[in-house]
Amino acid sequence: MTAAATRAALAAAFAADTGVRASLGNPVRLMEPPARGALPAAVWRRWETRPAGASLAPSDEHTITLEVVTREAGVEAARAAIAALSAAAASMRPTPPDVHIVLVLPVYADVMRQADQRGWTGILRLKVIAEPI
Repeated sequence: MTAAATRAALAAAFAADTGVRASLGNPVRLMEPPARGALPAAVWRRWETRPAGASLAPSDEHTITLEVVTREAGVEAARAAIAALSAAAASMRPTPPDVHIVLVLPVYADVMRQADQRGWTGILRLKVIAEPI
């Protein structure tokens, strides 16, 4: 499976992006759930992996959900973080040693008010195709 190598490559690419650092701090606050500490932060929420080998090379299709959590009164911080993550994902070309990432594609983004009305949550869903090396 390519999930661990793909996750590490995406995290490194997000951490290197100046737009993501501007929105989520330096070092980038990209963490495991639950999000504790300084906000805004991005949290790995869901990671689905399924085989997608259509050629002779085996590959995996990953559907990844990132959640941006903020306690800001305005929606701008969540929108800026989602936009920065989406732009970074669309332009990234990660080259990890254990996997060949063929595609990183943002497929869905949304920003909504949290149920407690104290902050905003952003959702970014990515499609990633990765092949083991």
